Amino acid sequence: MKKIIYFLTISLLIVSCGDSKPKGVSIPSELSKNEQVVVYFETFNEVIDEYVGMIEDLAEASKKNEGPADFASAMNALSTVTNSTMKMAPLLEKIGKLEAEGQIMKETLSEQEILAFADTYAKMLIRIQEASLKMNN
Repeated sequence: MKKIIYFLTISLLIVSCGDSKPKGVSIPSELSKNEQVVVYFETFNEVIDEYVGMIEDLAEASKKNEGPADFASAMNALSTVTNSTMKMAPLLEKIGKLEAEGQIMKETLSEQEILAFADTYAKMLIRIQEASLKMNN
């Protein structure tokens, strides 16, 4: 549960400049043969997709309620967050397990693979930043 709260808090605090719609990050060819890395990034993409969907739903709901928010709108927003959190929880748990195994994985990656991994991870964080920006607009 701490990981979920941590992830959501950090994600909401990150702000970036960018107007393009976030899209899934592709896995570079240098990493595509490493099954553990592929599973990690595919799972991370799923978490981000769910998070982006939640942010878009909340942003859309916010636009519709430019006046005082009513109880039904508040409950709808709460339902959206709850549903998304429930979907993300097992994915975040899976990422946690993969990260624990990642220490072993790092020892098997070449320098080129480590650079590709870092670049892909950075692109994932940019997707989160772009989604967070939507919440602030």
